[in-house]
Amino acid sequence: MFNRFSAGSVRPTGGAGGTSPRRSRARRTLTSIVSLTALSVAMMLPATAFGLGNNRTVYRSCGANYVSSGYVSSGYSWAQTRKVSGSCAGRLSAGLQYNGYNTRVYGSSQTAYTSRWGYAPYGLHWGCDYCSPTYS
Repeated sequence: MFNRFSAGSVRPTGGAGGTSPRRSRARRTLTSIVSLTALSVAMMLPATAFGLGNNRTVYRSCGANYVSSGYVSSGYSWAQTRKVSGSCAGRLSAGLQYNGYNTRVYGSSQTAYTSRWGYAPYGLHWGCDYCSPTYS
């Protein structure tokens, strides 16, 4: 489609050959909305289990804890919960899951650590006595 602006000059409009400024702005706005929505949904999801060695900082309502776990080639598994920040004064806990059972060791308000011989598929981490565990 063409619009005639003066005798002898012809200019294309936003048809098949170009993109109109209105359409570009709408596309950018929609892309921003979709991205922000996906990010906000991802931040609200609970920490999920990924298996031993999924070390990361976990954010809870009263603060942040660093959860880490691993398997050492000499034959033992370990898990550690460490306070990063926050106002929670309660004790931290760490545990291991193996053979369908969960262990739990209570630590201080700053750190908790446990280990055992053999392979454990998950490390378990509690930010307080009554909260749900985070798996690593």
